[in-house]
Amino acid sequence: MRFVLFSLFALGLWGSVAVAGEGSHPGRLVIGDGKSGLVQVLDLEKGELVGRFTVPGPSSVYAAPGGQYAFAVHREQDRVSVVYSGLGLEDHGDHKDLVVQTPYIWATLHTGPKPTHFKSHGNQIVVYNDGDGTMAVFEVKKLGLLPEFREIATGAPDHGAPVALEQVVLAGSLNRGVVEVFTHGGRKVTQFEGCPRLHGQAVLGNTVAYGCADGVLLLEQRGSGFVARKLSNPAGTPERVRVGTLVSHPKYPFFIGNFGQGLARIDTQITPYPLPASPVLFGFDKDGLLAVLTADGKLHTLEASSGKVIKSLAVTPAITASGEGAVRPGIALGDGLAWVTLPASGEVLEIDLAELNIKRRFMVGGVPASLVWLAVEGVRH
Repeated sequence: MRFVLFSLFALGLWGSVAVAGEGSHPGRLVIGDGKSGLVQVLDLEKGELVGRFTVPGPSSVYAAPGGQYAFAVHREQDRVSVVYSGLGLEDHGDHKDLVVQTPYIWATLHTGPKPTHFKSHGNQIVVYNDGDGTMAVFEVKKLGLLPEFREIATGAPDHGAPVALEQVVLAGSLNRGVVEVFTHGGRKVTQFEGCPRLHGQAVLGNTVAYGCADGVLLLEQRGSGFVARKLSNPAGTPERVRVGTLVSHPKYPFFIGNFGQGLARIDTQITPYPLPASPVLFGFDKDGLLAVLTADGKLHTLEASSGKVIKSLAVTPAITASGEGAVRPGIALGDGLAWVTLPASGEVLEIDLAELNIKRRFMVGGVPASLVWLAVEGVRH
């Protein structure tokens, strides 16, 4: 167990505000800057920034389960910042009260060299460190209490795709094309081969999916072990067209992945969903509506089961930036809403997904890039 802490607020030092009125809080956005060490917190009820923090470097931000914390990953600075959103819960036994507080950076951690891929599932969070192939595994229930993690070594640097389950931790390897399975104590149990240029992972029920250059590897958990099944790319798939990013939603019995100029449904086979332009970012909102931002700068909503485009809206200029140092727009999906960052103008757009129109524009400054939506369920007094 490693315990590393560079900054931690002492208990009781943050402010809290009594919340009046009924209904749920619409949540907060945590926004990472693509060029500087800046993280900001935007309150969606007030429509204004309520936190602005200096962090070690540019951030890719991710939501921790529970809606209270975000992880800002600073790959080039070998650091990870844990951001408290300020959405607090007080447990009263039969219910929890929502208390709106001042956000802050709870901890800044050195998880290992070049932390890159982040994955959360259930009560587990894992960050893969490309520089040495170690994984830092956090327990969600300890956030806000102890800034500690377990370190699991895979043995070599790589570009990894990790998943931490309750009993085991999986590490996919891009360069070796394998998925290794470890106990939480760090002992290697087994490995699965045959996934060249492995990249991208998602969990659905008891199945973990990994993107491969030639298809998708499915690992189904059965008892204390896994059964592997490989889906091949459809006949006639062009060279370099592959699944490299995967998402899932409990509403649907399939995964969605990128696939050339479109997406793909992944169940017993890989079924392409053509789009007008290549997908840049995509995912599900809270209720399972599929949304995708494409390279022509448009946001689309899709029927997840068929891939049919429901509506489309131009939200940014064409997205051409690529390579090291490039800053692309980011997208976050919430309860019937999407938020898209505009790095060039320092804005965040709020978009109603049902009508697919822009509801609000937030000027946040800097070069906003990655962002996440955080929200909690609690009683408001």
